[in-house]
Amino acid sequence: MPEMPEPAGNAANDEVWRLFAAVELPDPVRERLARVIRSFRDAGWRAKWVNPEVSHLTLKFYGSVPTSGIPALADALRPVIAARAPFRVEARGCGAFPGPSRPRVLWVGVAGDVAALQQLQGTVERVSATLGFPAEERAFHPHLTVARVQPEELPTLARLPERLAEVDALPGLPIEVQGVTLMRSQLGRGGAVYSVVDRFPLSGETR
Repeated sequence: MPEMPEPAGNAANDEVWRLFAAVELPDPVRERLARVIRSFRDAGWRAKWVNPEVSHLTLKFYGSVPTSGIPALADALRPVIAARAPFRVEARGCGAFPGPSRPRVLWVGVAGDVAALQQLQGTVERVSATLGFPAEERAFHPHLTVARVQPEELPTLARLPERLAEVDALPGLPIEVQGVTLMRSQLGRGGAVYSVVDRFPLSGETR
């Protein structure tokens, strides 16, 4: 992922943070993810499991950003996000990318007002591009990652279609999208640690 062009000034001496924009998840959805992960692990599956306590719905990954550029990014995001009204999606369904025959990513799906979510993501993408952040080339497919699977782990995924279907049959859980959070990711031996940099509420009001 290319880094953001350094802002004018003394940016060469800045600290650099890994940033992304996301929708935070309510506790019931994180608990659902935890139960799904536990059931898969109990079945003997091996994969790199996410930490459901810090799971989120990513809208835009920025990569490495000099700290001097963060205020401009926040100032650009705040009004365009505020102009959008809150809406609801839900965690529902389950699947694998690119498919269940050789999965690389296991996920819980996102349903409901997906069009509003795609519009929000597109807004974040467009305003970020005006500040020099490269646009994501892949289409936005909202999902909640459960695990990433390495080729050598594939033989452990016994009865994969049936187990995905069991999760797919569970009722949806609501996710009230009332804001976007700018988050920092710090990589460590124990995995990524996330912290909130700023929050941008949706209000449906323009200023």
